[in-house]
Amino acid sequence: MDMDNMMNEMGGAFMVAWLAGGMDDLGGALVLAAAWMAISGAHILPVITWGHIMTGDLGDTDAWTDNGSRLVAQMVGAILALMLVGEGSHTAAAAPDMWSFDLWATLTAVGAGALLWTVYDRCDAWVTAFVVMAMAGTLSLGGAADMGGALIGGGDDMAASAVAWIMDGLWVGVGALVATKVPDML
Repeated sequence: MDMDNMMNEMGGAFMVAWLAGGMDDLGGALVLAAAWMAISGAHILPVITWGHIMTGDLGDTDAWTDNGSRLVAQMVGAILALMLVGEGSHTAAAAPDMWSFDLWATLTAVGAGALLWTVYDRCDAWVTAFVVMAMAGTLSLGGAADMGGALIGGGDDMAASAVAWIMDGLWVGVGALVATKVPDML
């Protein structure tokens, strides 16, 4: 486990959760762009970490460990920021239904993941931050802040929140995988 990576992820998620609060406006995009430029190599958002997981060597257990640690560090950073902002408390959103499946939401996540990864892979960080802002209504991009909020806010069902968090990231990661494989096949 690379402690520098963990500190970078924690710091980046802290910065974004504290200063941006959400990714659906210009301020959120600017904070995310600044965090990516200031903290070189940090993924900061779980959807980016899932993109790295799915576009890397899926059989590489070290990569899974590294990226899993990054997800945990992102949650810790977001929790610390949410605790500061909320002065020690936070109200969690209602937990999603763990056993529901929405085909259109899933396909949207895959498509959005492909678009997000294409931009992330080919452009500067500030460009990706604006794509994240544009997609904020489509995807749950709060990621670490959403999961961290569920952990500290006494969410109704932690298992349902965790499953939704993982599945959202996985489908976006599948989109990233599609974005890297389809051009190779053409």
